[in-house]
Amino acid sequence: MSLIYKPIQSTIKNKAGEKTWHLSLVKTGNTVTTQTLGEKIAVISSLTPGDVHNAFRCLPIVMKEELLNGNSVKLEGLGTFTLKARTRGKGVATANDVNPSQITALNCLFTPEYTRMGDTITRSLTTGAQFVHVNRLKTGLVSNENGNNTGNGDDDDFIDPEA
Repeated sequence: MSLIYKPIQSTIKNKAGEKTWHLSLVKTGNTVTTQTLGEKIAVISSLTPGDVHNAFRCLPIVMKEELLNGNSVKLEGLGTFTLKARTRGKGVATANDVNPSQITALNCLFTPEYTRMGDTITRSLTTGAQFVHVNRLKTGLVSNENGNNTGNGDDDDFIDPEA
């Protein structure tokens, strides 16, 4: 399946005073739940759906413990989770005045795992992505299961007039 995109115009003007157009991905389905992920993982592994769900339920508990102990958590093939404290607008004059009451938010940051090959960075979760313009869906140019009517975004000769 291809990632579907549509053009959107910026609401903010650039330095030249123009509102430029950008690509926006279109969500095509519902949010996938841990139930669905667990069932899919069970099919491709030696684990039962119950085993997978048990691991899913335990993962946040263990991750929280590690993050609150000041550690980052790296899930190989997925990425790294790290805590970050924000002190927006609550700066102090000296280092001795810094204290936890300055914290306005405590966020968990996620950095996807990546590999570097020369000048190219490949993120493990996005490798192999293909794109199709939303207008190609309207005209029925998306590939079907038999590979007919390929409109998966890898046509070298396709130039999107709205892009």
